[in-house]
Amino acid sequence: MLDTIRKLLDRRPFEPFRIVVTSGDRYEVPDPHLIAILESQVFYAHPKSDRFSFIRVNQIVSADLLQSAA
Repeated sequence: MLDTIRKLLDRRPFEPFRIVVTSGDRYEVPDPHLIAILESQVFYAHPKSDRFSFIRVNQIVSADLLQSAA
């Protein structure tokens, strides 16, 4: 799953995506600078906030592009 997230972060131009975890929580990534990939976790900075989360890699179910509002 980390390879998928890395590929999404490296896309040019960047396209927003969503990370979904086993609990059903969803983390939208509108900016590639909100994510840092660690060894067994992903650091996620919540947009327009001082909040952050650590997402365990083994709990990530999917990482998918967000649908554009076109």
